[in-house]
Amino acid sequence: MEQTLATLTTTRPDLRPIPGTVPLTPLAAILPPLLYYLALILLPPFTSQRSQQLISISRSALALTAGFLFFQLPLKYHVPFSVGLTYQLALVGLYGGCRVFDAFFISPYLYGHIPRRVKYHHEPRPEAPGARHNRALSNSYFNLHFLQPRKAAITETATTDEGLPESWKDRASWALELELSMRGAGFTWTSTDVRHTKKTWMPTAWDRAHSILLHVLPLLAICLATIRHIYLSHLYLDIRHSRPFDDLPFPQQLLLTAALGGFLMTAFSLGHSMFAIVLAPLKPHPLSYFPPLYTSRIWDVTSVRSFWSYGWHRLFSRLFLVYGVWPGEWLERRLTGKSPDQPADVGKVLGGFVSSALVHSFAAYTVVGGQLMDALGEAEFFAGCGIAVVVEEAVKRMAFTYRRRSRQGSEEEEMPSLAVVGRLWWISVMLYNGRHFARGWVKAGLVREMAGL
Repeated sequence: MEQTLATLTTTRPDLRPIPGTVPLTPLAAILPPLLYYLALILLPPFTSQRSQQLISISRSALALTAGFLFFQLPLKYHVPFSVGLTYQLALVGLYGGCRVFDAFFISPYLYGHIPRRVKYHHEPRPEAPGARHNRALSNSYFNLHFLQPRKAAITETATTDEGLPESWKDRASWALELELSMRGAGFTWTSTDVRHTKKTWMPTAWDRAHSILLHVLPLLAICLATIRHIYLSHLYLDIRHSRPFDDLPFPQQLLLTAALGGFLMTAFSLGHSMFAIVLAPLKPHPLSYFPPLYTSRIWDVTSVRSFWSYGWHRLFSRLFLVYGVWPGEWLERRLTGKSPDQPADVGKVLGGFVSSALVHSFAAYTVVGGQLMDALGEAEFFAGCGIAVVVEEAVKRMAFTYRRRSRQGSEEEEMPSLAVVGRLWWISVMLYNGRHFARGWVKAGLVREMAGL
C-alpha cells in the first residue's frame, strides 16, 4: 500500500507540468463536477415564482464557481505519475468549464434553450435474407465495431419530452444524465456529433465483450507494440530525454503517426464499450443508452471532411460548435456581408478546427513545461485539416460543375474515380499532417509513456 501511494505521488522524471502547479488532490477533482451537478438540478424552471429569484441566484453562483474551478484545474494542478492523465486533466478542465457556461449562460440567455430529454423507441425490424451484407445496413453499429448481432434488427425512433423535470427526484436524474452525456445523446442538446441510422441493432453486453476481446484489444496491442518498437529503436535516449521526432526516417514517421491514430481510435472504442457493458443492467434507463461512437466505417470515408464528420468520435463537438463553428460563421457573414440565411461554410469549417486546435494545444501546453512553441504541434495539425477541408470542397464543386456543364452527370451521382482519389487524399492528409501531432506528443513525453517507459 505504501509503495502504491509513493508511486502515485512521485512525479515522473519526464513530466514537465506548468511551473507552479501542484499534484491534483481528491477535493479539487471532485468539487467542479459536483457543483456543476447541483447547479444542473436547479436549471429547469420552478413553478413557484416566489422562490425563483433566490433559486436563480443560487444556480448562477454554483455554475460560476463550477466553471471557475474547471478552468483552474489544468492551471493549478497536474497528475504527478502520468503525462497522459495530466494532458487529459487539461481537456477535462477546458471541456467542463466551457460546458458549464454553455448550459447556464449561452444556451438559456442567447438562444432561450434548456435541453429536453429525448426518448428512444425500438421496434423489431424484419431482416431480409442477406441483409447483413446489404449496403443500406452497412453503417449499423455491428459493422462499425466488428460485432456479431445476437438479437433481431430494430428500427429506432425518437420523441422529445414536451416539458422539463419538476420534482426533485426527476431533476436529480435529469441532471445526472445530462452531465454524463458528453455528446448530448438523449437530449435536444445534441449537434451533428450523434449521427446514426434508424435501421440499427440492439447490441448486448456479450456483443460488446466479443468486440473487445476479438477485435479492439488485438488492434490496441498491435498499435502499442508498434509505438514501443519505434520509440525504443529510434527515439529513446535516457530516462528523461528523447530524440526529436524529425530524426526518424520518413516512413517511420508515417508509421508512428498511423499507430498513434489507431491507438486513439481503438482506445475510445474500448472505453465506450466498457461503459456500455457496466451500465447495461440499468436498461431501460437512459444512462444505459450508448449510440455508435463512430458512424462510418473507416474504409467508407472518402474525404477529410467525412472523416471528421462520421469517422471520428466527435465527443467535443458541442464545444467546437458553440465556441468555434458559430463564431466562425458569424465572422464570415460580417466580413462578406452574407445574410443569416446564407451558408457560411468557410467560417464554419475553420472556426471548428481553430477551436479544436486551441483546446488540444492548451492540453499539450500543460505537459511541456508551459513552453508555447513546444505545444503548437496540435494547432498545426488541426489548422492543416481545416485548410484541407476547404480545399477539397472547392475541388469537389469545380468537378461537379464541370460534369454538369459537360452533361456527364448530376451533382448527386457518385463518381467512382473521385471516391478512389478521395480515399488516397484523406489518408495522405491525415498521415502527413498528423506528423505535427506525433511530433508534439514525442516532445511532451506521451509517446514514451505509451511505450511503457
